[in-house]
Amino acid sequence: MLHFIRSQRIALACAVLCATAGSSPLTAQAVPAAATPAPAAGARGYLVGQVVDKASARPLPTTNVLVIGTTLRTQTDLDGRFRLPVPAGVYSVRAFRLGNVAAQQDGVRITAGVSTTVTFALGAAVVQLQAQTVTAAPTKANSEDALLAMQRASSRVSDGISAEAIKRAPGSNAGDAVVRITGVSIVDNKFAVVRGLAERYSNTLLNGVELPSPEPQKKIVPLDIFPSELLESIVVSKTATPDKPGDFAGGSVEVSTKEFPNTRVADVSFTTGYNSTSTFRNFALAPQRGLDFLGFDNGGRRQQPTPFPTATATDAELEKFAESIRNVWTPKPSPVAPNFGATLNFGGRLGGENAPIGYVLSANLNHETEATPNRFFQIVLDQTGLAETSATLNQAQTSTDLGGIANFALRLGSASKIGWKNLYTRNTEELLSRAIAYSPLDGIGESNELFQARYITRALLQSQLSGDHYFEHLLGSRLEWKATLAEARRDEPENRGLTYFKAQTDSTYGLSSSKNSSFWYRFLRDQVRTAQFDWSTPIARLLGDGALVKFGALVKQRNRQFDGTQFRSQLRNVPQRSAWLFLPPEKIFTPELLGPGLLTIEPTTAGSLPYEADDNVKAYYAMLDVPLRSWLRVITGVRREDWALDIYNVRKDTLPPITTRRNNDVLPSANITLKLSDRQNLRLAAYATVARPDPREVTRDAYESVAGDCLSIGSRDLRRTTIRNADIRWERYPRAGEIIAVSAFAKNFIDPIVELLSIDDAKCVYRPDNATSGTLRGVEFELRRGLAFLPGIGKNLSAGLNMSFVNSNATIPIIVSNSVRDTTRSLRLQGQSDQLANANLLYATTDGRFEVSVLGNYFSDRVARYGSVAQVAGGSIALPDTFEKGRFTLDAKLRRKVGRMNVSLSARNLTDNERTFIQSSKKGSQVVGYLRPGVGVSLGVGYALR
Repeated sequence: MLHFIRSQRIALACAVLCATAGSSPLTAQAVPAAATPAPAAGARGYLVGQVVDKASARPLPTTNVLVIGTTLRTQTDLDGRFRLPVPAGVYSVRAFRLGNVAAQQDGVRITAGVSTTVTFALGAAVVQLQAQTVTAAPTKANSEDALLAMQRASSRVSDGISAEAIKRAPGSNAGDAVVRITGVSIVDNKFAVVRGLAERYSNTLLNGVELPSPEPQKKIVPLDIFPSELLESIVVSKTATPDKPGDFAGGSVEVSTKEFPNTRVADVSFTTGYNSTSTFRNFALAPQRGLDFLGFDNGGRRQQPTPFPTATATDAELEKFAESIRNVWTPKPSPVAPNFGATLNFGGRLGGENAPIGYVLSANLNHETEATPNRFFQIVLDQTGLAETSATLNQAQTSTDLGGIANFALRLGSASKIGWKNLYTRNTEELLSRAIAYSPLDGIGESNELFQARYITRALLQSQLSGDHYFEHLLGSRLEWKATLAEARRDEPENRGLTYFKAQTDSTYGLSSSKNSSFWYRFLRDQVRTAQFDWSTPIARLLGDGALVKFGALVKQRNRQFDGTQFRSQLRNVPQRSAWLFLPPEKIFTPELLGPGLLTIEPTTAGSLPYEADDNVKAYYAMLDVPLRSWLRVITGVRREDWALDIYNVRKDTLPPITTRRNNDVLPSANITLKLSDRQNLRLAAYATVARPDPREVTRDAYESVAGDCLSIGSRDLRRTTIRNADIRWERYPRAGEIIAVSAFAKNFIDPIVELLSIDDAKCVYRPDNATSGTLRGVEFELRRGLAFLPGIGKNLSAGLNMSFVNSNATIPIIVSNSVRDTTRSLRLQGQSDQLANANLLYATTDGRFEVSVLGNYFSDRVARYGSVAQVAGGSIALPDTFEKGRFTLDAKLRRKVGRMNVSLSARNLTDNERTFIQSSKKGSQVVGYLRPGVGVSLGVGYALR
């Protein structure tokens, strides 16, 4: 009873102090009147920012924010954020909350029409009657500073790139930006390789939820499908916590779309671009009309009847089908037009100054043409170095990216909010290719002419409804929930290939009567439904201030439907030397020659096999976040993921599954942060993760990406990979926007998934398989530093450097026959480079109206594909490994603001380095692939509409 009476007296005294001084119930302070000059009438700016807990860096909702000397005040929302319109002037700003020590920032300057950002970190209060004050110098944060602050307070080891840095990087999509992150490189300009691990060992989250992939051959979502103009940030988490999916090893790539602006936004921008290998040069391009410019097929590419003809189709049906195929193979070369892009953004708040509704609307269009003249590749299937196929290609590809977001949020007081986020992005690629291929194994002097026409549309839609609720009377608990529907589509309404042949005695190429031409039609639909909730409760009374218990669950239902049909040309009763066989393709594929008597297009089941897959995950977790001391924070717990994969031939309602997988994985993790000082951390982490095969990787469907290349085929025996991980990282944040960090990591793999080159039915194929084991060790270094100590304009410079050094080893299976394997061979992991480096130098004026950035990227040689030992007629042959040669690229960008106008000039691949692939044989290092992407230059102009 005495304790209760004493507590009531203390509370009453605190209430009196709060009422007299306008501070926290546990703090008070008298503020000099001189700190707050009279505001300017009519002219207003915005005071925005965030309040976090000093010990745990978690947001503090329902915190009072007061502009001293005025009646202006507000409360923070669930994310600890606030926004307050304030007349122009210089003020002192105070943040106070029951149970925390108040903080104050003096000399905060509010400028009319501008958002000024301040941040507060409130420590836990000690119950006492005397006044206590914490003051801080005003800070001017920007998005790069905010990202580093989030990284500094994160419970995991992470690196990222903000919207501000994305704008500085040349390029139009997330793939161009993510390569700037420590330990990240890009394969095929769109797939992220994190810490030297192939792209299949990463996952992609959009607004916190895993995405389906529109790629038939890849597990991870291609980053080039996200226009950079729609992005708020990209963060790569490199260690695991129980509240995040555990299906990764290299990193979890978290993409966030634009959030709600603090002030009303309306702007438009246009870009145009030049490429040294294609723009204004003559190339054969597929004709475009109607909505083709926006990436929507006008129907000309798929005039075939549905369903496609089957093996029982009549000659008349096959002839009708053949005549419906678009007869475009070798259009007249024409100059390539400059690239073009446009972006439109709108954002703001509705409902008055309290702003209960926020919105952001954005649309993006990018249209470009890439040509690769004299692209070279060959397939070497013998250590002697004798090539089975050696080809030189001239190809041009037109691509269109169209994307948009529509995000809305409804704030229900200061303790609840409902969000609705929507993203749609669409990528269309149309390729025309013509190649001369030599086949030394078929005879000296013989060659083939290959024609290919391919049209692919990839689309991704995500709609997410989320809620965030704070329950002050339930120990300050918080409930977060998300319901997400995502769908990825990949339509390939045409992928046509023709093979012409020229013998040693021929003077021209003619349609081959012995090598069939292929016509592929593939349609992929991948839908994911996700529901998840997270409940967190502070348990300060049990484990001290800042302690938190968190638990939650996730259900992910994924359904993939793939419909693929393959046709081949057949010559019937046609003499090999018939004159019409030597005609151009457009003159052969005419109604006069197509028919049962001469040339037919017939279905085959040799490659494309339709299937349907259910790929479901149920996850549960419990996590404890405990600051054991003011300098020691431990985040530990366990996550369980139950995986069920069922694959059906054709449709699941007609046949039982042909392949099933069931795994229940318990994934413990522990992240320890030692706070060596206010700006210095030492992080330790140990955790378990998995890497599951994609449904396509366990089917027998075949895919040929480039005419003449080896087929990619799945393996029904493929198993999921389990990984044990350990990390250590020291990091220091000297000033806002600066970091020095050194990391070391180790990973052990059981059954790592790799891709092997082998032979199937006398044809070369790429097939996934499980290696026996693997290890990876590496270190990373990152430095971002302002150069204000330099004289003159040097004080406006800042520099960044990050480097990674990785070493790995995998025991690779060598297939001798279907039942015999030799697993003694070791090689570094697929996709892994021993060295990675990124460097950047930025010059920015104090007012931020002029910026010049120079960015360099380097990676060393990496394994593109493993070889193996294949059983062929007459014995076995050793198939060599394929490596991609390392290279250095240099990019630059200049931005200038003039009034409401923003002008930018970008340059990519200034070093004009080529991409080269090599194999080792008895002939030494042998080039098996080569292309030169060229130098790209683009000019952009943006204008703020208000």
